[in-house]
Amino acid sequence: MIWGVGLLNGDDNRIREFMEFEELRNLIITASPCGVLVVNTDGVIVGCNDILSRHRLVRHQNILNRHIKDVLYRDPESEDIYSRDPIMITLQSGWGVVKELTLRTSSADWVECRVWTTTLKDTTGKIIGACGVFHDLTPYRKKKKQLEEINRALLETGNQLIQQHMETMMAFANAIAARDSYTRWHSEKVAEYAQQICINLGLDNETANMAYLAGLLHDVGKIGVSEEILTKPGKLTDQEYEVIKTHPVIGVNILKSMKNMKGILQVIKHHHERYDGKGYPSKLKGSKIPLLSRVLAVADSFDAMTSDRSYRNAFPVEKAIEEIKSNSGTQFDPRVVKSFMQLAQEQYLQ
Repeated sequence: MIWGVGLLNGDDNRIREFMEFEELRNLIITASPCGVLVVNTDGVIVGCNDILSRHRLVRHQNILNRHIKDVLYRDPESEDIYSRDPIMITLQSGWGVVKELTLRTSSADWVECRVWTTTLKDTTGKIIGACGVFHDLTPYRKKKKQLEEINRALLETGNQLIQQHMETMMAFANAIAARDSYTRWHSEKVAEYAQQICINLGLDNETANMAYLAGLLHDVGKIGVSEEILTKPGKLTDQEYEVIKTHPVIGVNILKSMKNMKGILQVIKHHHERYDGKGYPSKLKGSKIPLLSRVLAVADSFDAMTSDRSYRNAFPVEKAIEEIKSNSGTQFDPRVVKSFMQLAQEQYLQ
C-alpha cells in the first residue's frame, strides 16, 4: 500500500525528511488508534489500516476498490452524501476538513465519529486522492451519558440547585461552542487548565472550582459577536478587533442576572487584562487584576495557541509553552506562569 507524503503540510524540514521513510509512515498508520482511509480522486478506496477495516461503520469485509459511499452509508444513492461526507468535500474543494458524523451501522445502532481529512498530492502538486482519519466518539459519548445519568440521580437526591446551576453553565458553554467549530472544546479545556493551575498554586478546592466555572463561561460574551467576525479566516481589521474586545463585558451583562454568579463576574470581565496593564477592557495592572483572571489568561492563551483556528494552524505544544514562559511578567503573572510550568512539566515535557 502506498501512503501519500502530502499528509504533512508543516514547515519542519526534519519531520518531512523522516516522513519520507515508508517504514515510519506505515508504523504510525498501523499503530494509530484511529481508522485511516485513503481514496483516489473518484472516491474509490485504495488503502486503509486494520482499525478502519474493523470499524463498526464499515459494511463489507473487503472494502478495497469500493466507493466510499458504498462502504459507510446505508443509502449509497443519496445525493446528500456528496455534500456532507468530509472526504468527498475534501476531494471537491481541495481543502482538509474536521467534521463530526453520526452514521447508522449495519447492526442498526448509531456511531458518532470525528473525521479529519486532507488531500494527497504527487511530486508535481497534483491532487491524486484524499485521506480521512476516523476517531470513534461513541465510547466517550456513552461515558458522558452515564455521567449525565449519575447527575440526574444527584438531582433526585436533593442537589437540584447545584445540578441546575451546572447545567446552565454547560448550556452557555455549548452555546459558545456551537458558534465556532474551531473552538468547540475550548471552554472545557480552559476550565480544566485553570482548575489545575489553581491547585498547583495551593488554592483551596472552592477557588479551584470557581476557576473551572469561570473557564467554562469566559467566552460566553462571544454569543453577542457576529459569526462573520468569529470565524473570519484572515486577519481582523482594527474595527473587527474592537468588536471582539467587547466580549468580556457582554458576558458579564449576560450573566449578571443569575444568582450565585457574582463571584466569577469580575473574573470573566478581566480575563483579557495583561499583567503589564496593556490589556482590556479596563487596562488593569498586576495585582489589581483578579487572581483567577490572571489564571484564565494563561489557560486561555495556551489552549488558543495549541488549537487549530480558522486563520491559522495550531502551534506545537513546546512552542506554546515557550511563548507562555517568555511573556511572564509582561502579559502574564509570573506566579501563575510558574504554576502553569509545573502543569506543563507533568503533562507535556516528560
